[in-house]
Amino acid sequence: MIVGYPGILLPLVALGLLLGLWDREGMVRAWPALIVGLVLGVPLGAVAPVAVATGFVAFGVFVAALTALLARHSRYEAFALAGIAGAMAMATALEGHGLFQLPVMIHLGLFLTANLAVAASAGLVRVSTDHVPAQWMRILWRIAASWIAAVLILYLAYLSRGA
Repeated sequence: MIVGYPGILLPLVALGLLLGLWDREGMVRAWPALIVGLVLGVPLGAVAPVAVATGFVAFGVFVAALTALLARHSRYEAFALAGIAGAMAMATALEGHGLFQLPVMIHLGLFLTANLAVAASAGLVRVSTDHVPAQWMRILWRIAASWIAAVLILYLAYLSRGA
């Protein structure tokens, strides 16, 4: 569900880019906030309105734009964005289903896939900036974040058209 739905995957990738650019160990440092958000997102999914998917795409635009526009991020910003992204990702993935209406393995799969999406993108940033410590590598990742923001804006326009 998470990998097959760009409205969940791309905001998580944008978060991973932000965490990777924020700190060399950004994913590891913000992981507790992401996990808390994902756990809190399970009950939120049971009560979330249909608009949670559109809201998460809009949140993804915000995260991607922050990643692209700001060269530095604070610890509080990274933790807050990780927690909110985790909660919204899980609420979006589980929207329309009652609390634990789906099998536990589906919940676990969503949880692990969301973690993987963030960790993989943060890991790519870390590996590439470790191998090429030049400033242009960080700029390339910020350009990638701007493209993610552009794709999410187009996706948000599609979701908001009312069809």
